[in-house]
Amino acid sequence: MTPHKTTAPQKPTLSDRLAYLALIIIEKVLGALPCSFVWKLGALLGAAAYPLSAKRRAIVHHNLSMVHPEATAQEISQLSKSVFRSSYANLLCSLNTSGRPHRNIEHILTLADLHNIENVPKEQGAILLLFHMGNWEILTKMHELIPNENPVGGMYRPLKNPLIDEHVKKQRESGGSQLFSRKRGLIMAQKFLKKGGFLGILCDQWAGGAGILTELFGKESSITPLPAILALKHQCPIIPVSLSTISPGHWEMRFHEAVHLSPELDKISATEELVKTMETMMRTHSKDIFWMHDRWKIKPSKRKLARSSEPKS
Repeated sequence: MTPHKTTAPQKPTLSDRLAYLALIIIEKVLGALPCSFVWKLGALLGAAAYPLSAKRRAIVHHNLSMVHPEATAQEISQLSKSVFRSSYANLLCSLNTSGRPHRNIEHILTLADLHNIENVPKEQGAILLLFHMGNWEILTKMHELIPNENPVGGMYRPLKNPLIDEHVKKQRESGGSQLFSRKRGLIMAQKFLKKGGFLGILCDQWAGGAGILTELFGKESSITPLPAILALKHQCPIIPVSLSTISPGHWEMRFHEAVHLSPELDKISATEELVKTMETMMRTHSKDIFWMHDRWKIKPSKRKLARSSEPKS
């Protein structure tokens, strides 16, 4: 019999240790500052980065053009600048708030439409449809912020740096949330859901070979089928969650009306049904969505076209 092979823990390299040290220092410095100040600082950095980041600027410009085909080139340019400011601001604020307990989060967060999760029976689980939107690290504090007794957890992708991965995972679980690795934690996540847990799944990024190719804003993209698969298997509701910026350093976490998938749907049809909800959320909250990734995997020639079509200010 072949012995079971275990994966040895990855040994941190020197660059891993330096990156980890830098993260700790940045978190300590930013964590000592008011969140509103950190947001404004990040917005200034985003404004400064916009004219210097040709590749990212082209990707953001292309993504927003897909989401808002009715907008003029000038409007897309202005919206792209807003996305740079808010993305940098939210990123810095995530470092500012990541280590805070929930009692230090409540004054910078407004909860809305809680009835959409309060109506979920205690014994029934739910999928929380999440997006890289606003200060998304606050989502990891949800267990302590919502009135439900249901436990809250989420799927996560382990980071390459083992020191940072352990640090971030520990921070995210410090408030009572449970994390399940996309690589090895799917079985445990399903047990969690079956016992009445609220399972958060990020849905707004390119899913690669694990995704289903379907149209998003009229163009084929790879969409994760995981929310649809789990909702169909466990016949639980899917609750979209938005996290939008109200003012510098203050966000609104809104729980939207639940989506109930017909048990007659297969995973492809169910995912296509969820795409409608995704499009509404991503279009409504364009300024707060993280658009700096290649959502449609556009080709270099198209990036060049996106840059050349942008009006000069």
